[in-house]
Amino acid sequence: MASTNSLPLSNGVASASAAAPKLPAGVTRGTPEYAVISRALFFGGFSTFAQLYCMQSLLPLLTTTFGITPAQASWSVSAATMMMALGLLVTCVAADRVSRKRMMTIALLSSSVLTLASAFSTNFETIVILAALKGLALSGLPAIAMAYLSEEIDQRSLGMSMGLYIGGNILGGMAGRVMAAFVADMFSWRVSVAVIGLVCLAMGLEFARSLPHSRRFTPRHMTVREALGHARRHLGDPALLGLYLFAGLMMGSFVSVYNYLGFHLAAAPFQLPHAAIGAIFAMYLIGVVGSFIAGPLSDRVGRARLLWVLVALAFVGLLVMLAPKVLGVVIGLAIFTFGFFGAHTVASSWVGRRATEGRAIASALYLFFYYIGSSLLGSYSGVMLRAHGWYGVVALLSVAVIISLGVAIAMRRTYGNTKPV
Repeated sequence: MASTNSLPLSNGVASASAAAPKLPAGVTRGTPEYAVISRALFFGGFSTFAQLYCMQSLLPLLTTTFGITPAQASWSVSAATMMMALGLLVTCVAADRVSRKRMMTIALLSSSVLTLASAFSTNFETIVILAALKGLALSGLPAIAMAYLSEEIDQRSLGMSMGLYIGGNILGGMAGRVMAAFVADMFSWRVSVAVIGLVCLAMGLEFARSLPHSRRFTPRHMTVREALGHARRHLGDPALLGLYLFAGLMMGSFVSVYNYLGFHLAAAPFQLPHAAIGAIFAMYLIGVVGSFIAGPLSDRVGRARLLWVLVALAFVGLLVMLAPKVLGVVIGLAIFTFGFFGAHTVASSWVGRRATEGRAIASALYLFFYYIGSSLLGSYSGVMLRAHGWYGVVALLSVAVIISLGVAIAMRRTYGNTKPV
């Protein structure tokens, strides 16, 4: 029997051996094991992104506590995302050599301990170091979770479980930001970070207790030379290179907006309280809608035809956020968030379809550019905020989004007349 499926974050090379042992049947929807696996991976995705972004809504408080600039404070987020990006490049090669459950469990538990430790840090440098270690630890989950689901769940039941996992990612990112802001407003940012660390530790322990060990996982080995060969071919593909550039610029713009909009709303003429500023992260729910709409719509009209429209929509939202009234800013944020998540859904699925081999490396490179862009542009936007205020941030991000729009339009002209890959 042919041994494996093509996995979103696996090496995508099926080994067909007549002597291969017959694998157990995949878990089907409606069974107790299906519910257990889906719940455990939901917890895993929630915990990962709650920890990765919990500091984002606390940046104004960190600037006050440690007497630092917004750009410096942003490294409490950027250090984590940068190390996660680097970690993904290693993990995508190592993922097929070790126990799926063990690596994901270590990622969740070690990152929770690091999040807790950051609540007791006496200086900002320690927070940045712990954030970097946390990002490196967390890279062990996204690289494996989708592969685990693709292996263990029957293909006819995979969509729902994958949707729950991705839903956990989005809700975790939103809840980490919103929860951090509200708890910090009632107590302090240290209590806020400690609460998130404890919640994620509890989720990690439940994950370790309940997730079944892999039954359909066959260890494989990809050499560093093979991985580098795939990477060179992917970076030499104009379409994939365009999608990688797109990922870095758009994610950098997205993170910059959510990093620094709070400073804008805390200042005159808005002067919103911290809890109200934290509530803006509930706009992530608009992003969920954008993802759900963009996915099936791209199947009908084509990725090349849809991508540029969503980027243009995000650009409109960015400009609307220059409005002098809170309502206008919120509407602009909603439009921008919808456009970004929709575009990200289209672009990330396009990478998987475009890469005919080495899909693990193709996906890892997309995520690498995605998180590197969020780290670098997300921090440099803080320099613009200090020098030129919110208008300076929007001007910088407008350049990034316009370049992204140019990439999307170029791909529309190249691939738009046929069904895109």
